[in-house]
Amino acid sequence: MNENELDAAAHLKTIRSLMERATVYRAISAPGALVAGVLSLIICGWLLRQDPSHRIGPLGFVWLWTGVLVVVAAFNLWLIYRSARLRGDRFGSAGMKMALRAVAPPMAAGFVLGFLSATRSNNYTDIVSLWILFYGLGLLAMSSFAPRSLLALGGGFLVCGILAFFPWIRALEGRDWHSAISFMAVTYGGLHLIYAVSVYLMQRNQTGIDGEPA
Repeated sequence: MNENELDAAAHLKTIRSLMERATVYRAISAPGALVAGVLSLIICGWLLRQDPSHRIGPLGFVWLWTGVLVVVAAFNLWLIYRSARLRGDRFGSAGMKMALRAVAPPMAAGFVLGFLSATRSNNYTDIVSLWILFYGLGLLAMSSFAPRSLLALGGGFLVCGILAFFPWIRALEGRDWHSAISFMAVTYGGLHLIYAVSVYLMQRNQTGIDGEPA
């Protein structure tokens, strides 16, 4: 084999390994989605109760949600580390590196565009619409090896992200601040919770059928 064939073989081997562990990755992602959903709804509730004269500006809004992202990402990394230890695998495995390479470009693009939007306008809805859209693209970028449930979550974010740019959707709330918070609550709050509950029910049903954890 030449070098390209060896790289392709290694790539396929990594994808096959990740697909075989799809249930493991689904089980890991569900608690992370639960934490993300609950934390997002708490933040959204707090933001909606803010007095209009004391609302945080667009840049403060970005940094607030960046902090939420850091907390959730740290929790997910801890789950992955614990799972790797239990399986006897390395934390920085080839599969993890491949997943990061797939997710990083759309996630980085969403963050940068959201940050630039915050510096150039006071439109909160534009910021969150970009986040929702690119987050969905990031999840779908793992289509070669992620479980279908995670791809369904990505599809939900993608559809909501696209719809969030339509004026007639934004007009449902009418006010930019409330529209932005509503979109965050429905997607990062609601969709994450729906995903976490769905995975839990799926695993419970499989346990009942097979007699052992999925």
